[in-house]
Amino acid sequence: MTPEPHKGGRIVARFTPGDSANGAEREQSTHDERIHVEEPARPSRKMRLEWFIHACAVALSEPSNPLIADTLDEGALSVIYGESNSGKTFVTLDMAMAVATGEPWNGKATKRGLVVYVAAEGGKRIMRRLAALKKRYEAEHGEDAPTPLFALVRFPIDLRSNDANLKELLALVRDAEAETGEKCVWVVVDTLSRALAGGDENSPVDMGRIVLAADRIRAETGTHFTYVHHTGKDAARGARGHSLLRAATDTEIEVTIGALKVTKQRDMECGETYGFKLTDVYIGDDPEGQPVRSAVVAWTDAPKAESVTKIKTVPASQRLLMDTIAASIDEAGEMFRPFADGPFVKAVADGVVRERYYAGIAEQAGPDEDEEKLAERQRKSFNRSIAAALAAKRLFAASKNGERVLWVP
Repeated sequence: MTPEPHKGGRIVARFTPGDSANGAEREQSTHDERIHVEEPARPSRKMRLEWFIHACAVALSEPSNPLIADTLDEGALSVIYGESNSGKTFVTLDMAMAVATGEPWNGKATKRGLVVYVAAEGGKRIMRRLAALKKRYEAEHGEDAPTPLFALVRFPIDLRSNDANLKELLALVRDAEAETGEKCVWVVVDTLSRALAGGDENSPVDMGRIVLAADRIRAETGTHFTYVHHTGKDAARGARGHSLLRAATDTEIEVTIGALKVTKQRDMECGETYGFKLTDVYIGDDPEGQPVRSAVVAWTDAPKAESVTKIKTVPASQRLLMDTIAASIDEAGEMFRPFADGPFVKAVADGVVRERYYAGIAEQAGPDEDEEKLAERQRKSFNRSIAAALAAKRLFAASKNGERVLWVP
């Protein structure tokens, strides 16, 4: 039988029962029946080998692409963390503004590009902080200065369990790029806790999903990605939650009162420290003629290690209260002089804080919890937290027009 022509793949010999079992005779046999068998197509590979010499050459041929020189790299993952009221959002906004305008940050060059800032906790305070940054920017560069490439998203985003939120954020980034004609170089989500959407920060599964969401955003957009995050019960142990977050992070920045310190760098020198203070900025008057104010970061010399103010760790039982008070003061606070010859402070009515605190407790309540029991739990929790915060001097109170007002030192 005439062998079939070889069209690719491999040739297999099939023998009839009368064929010789001898290998040499089989090789010479003209009675074998040869058939063509197609090899299965090899799947395309995503991984590839890069040899040592080539990898070394590429290291020198590819330019470094810092977002902020010696601090943040393009396309990397970072975490900026600190206690409540440490100034971490003010610091992050200051860095983002430098990138959005191309201005140097602390004397370091920046790459100007589009910044998308996700304020997952929303509220009016972020708008006031941006207005304060605008006021300073125009004072330094004039009203004709280039518009900052900065886009805000105020939404309680869920990056743990809601793929639709992730896809929508990616779509918004592409929309912003199309509208500005500029590439997005930085996406910030403030805060990680809100983006976790009720997940467990200590769970490797939930924290792993948060990291994967950041990785996907970086992979699809090429941006640097930052989570603004909180410290844990022991501030000395760094950012709160499972350690896989720190393992995945390229850059980690700690913010304490009056100081910023780079605590981790995967490929750069680590340990740089900068001093700062928050300076008051008058933005304008509201529709009722009341002054509206916020603050911006003013950078100072790096403090000596022993002089850096350490925040007293806020117990878990008081975090909801202190976060609620900070938001309430920012959005509904008014200037108040508690002592005749003392300075003005920004304080908020007890009733405003109480209403928001109760709402926060209600969000955590089970669907079947009795309304009367919930109300009693809200009242007791609020009173206990207020008393503990006053005793620890994390909070101060005074009377104004017959109503108690609260402020933080």
